[in-house]
Amino acid sequence: MADVPNAAPVACVLAGHGLFLLGCGWYGAKISGWTAMHSLYAGAGGGAALGVCGLLTVGGTRKLYMIGVHVGLLLQLAFSAVFGLQAWRSYGVPAKADRFPLFVVMCGGSVLALG
Repeated sequence: MADVPNAAPVACVLAGHGLFLLGCGWYGAKISGWTAMHSLYAGAGGGAALGVCGLLTVGGTRKLYMIGVHVGLLLQLAFSAVFGLQAWRSYGVPAKADRFPLFVVMCGGSVLALG
């Protein structure tokens, strides 16, 4: 059986990205006057999903490591695409002008976490 790779760097990136999404979700809810709580819930859910993937990577077996890494990468790719699409759809729309910068930051952070 193959050795388990060093999972610490992967777990740190996934945990960091999860905390970033949680923070962005909190900020999105705050700037809406706490009326857009779905922003906080989505940030917390996305962050929790990435946190679970990070925990899987340090699970001690190669199988758990590979599951955590690959599901985490898929989630990061999905977050990048979703936030990019949201930024694109809100660009130039006056009713969504307050959300556009947040979507750009979230997309950029998700793309950086992939790199």
